[in-house]
Amino acid sequence: MNEESNKPLLELFESYETYVKAWNPERETEYGLFRIPIPEFDWAAFREGLVNAFCHRDYTMLGAVRVLIDDEGMIISNPGGFIDGVNLKNLLTVEPHGRNPALADAMKRIGLAEKTGRGIDRIYEGSIVFGRPWPDYSESTSRNIKLFIQRAKADLPFAKFIADEQNRQGKTLSIYTLMILSVLNNERRCSLERIVEITNLSENKVRSAIEVMIESGLIEASGKGKNRTFILGKKIYRENKETIQYVRQTDIDSIRYPELVMKLANTQKGVVTKQDVVELLKITPAQAYSIIKNLKEEGKLELLCGGKYSKYKVVDS
Repeated sequence: MNEESNKPLLELFESYETYVKAWNPERETEYGLFRIPIPEFDWAAFREGLVNAFCHRDYTMLGAVRVLIDDEGMIISNPGGFIDGVNLKNLLTVEPHGRNPALADAMKRIGLAEKTGRGIDRIYEGSIVFGRPWPDYSESTSRNIKLFIQRAKADLPFAKFIADEQNRQGKTLSIYTLMILSVLNNERRCSLERIVEITNLSENKVRSAIEVMIESGLIEASGKGKNRTFILGKKIYRENKETIQYVRQTDIDSIRYPELVMKLANTQKGVVTKQDVVELLKITPAQAYSIIKNLKEEGKLELLCGGKYSKYKVVDS
């Protein structure tokens, strides 16, 4: 269908919600003793996307707010680019401010918009809590904002994991926590730098959120300093029935370390140094020395020359 309208805003919102219902089927899943619906598009995210389109559009420009739903997903677009100071990298962290403050205030007063001005958080949450791809603003230009929400199958074990944790804490998880969990769910293992790169959050915000998440058991850490990496806690792997993958993520790397060190030595004419091991395995010098020491005790390596830059040689079998 192709529908155009210039109704008053409140009436227009009701019409949009009626239209979207036909294109937003729900799937039920069991959650304890209850069955909960999982829609193709989160209602709160849709409403906030629509509110933002009207609140932040440039009314000095010709054009209309447009909602397009097809097999790929949902697009909500409006005339006018990002407001000064807002860009793709700081959408979730910039101080809330709008192009049309009087309209935004009216929408908050009648309950259509977030009173905190953080509607963008709801848009991201609507995808993340169901384990779906994040909302995409990358096709926005200086003259048009375009929000794309992909139509994707929900990750039910991840969604249940998030719901369980929010019920346990008795509150909604912060958007920073949700983003980090989503990144680790997709990437399996990440360094602090990689999480910062993907989320576009500041290193301090990510570091602070991670420490709280480690204490609560949501994620686990291994390594030290710059070599420290993070994975989801065992609860999500258990929910996914992926305990083998959990063990692989936590233990198999360390089990293979000696094998990898010997392989490196053999490719370097039978010689290896502690620094080689550090760079190969992304571990600390102390950990590298411990691996080399064990290989010496097993008779696989021997000291070739000592000193600050000690070298070790493969023992001929």
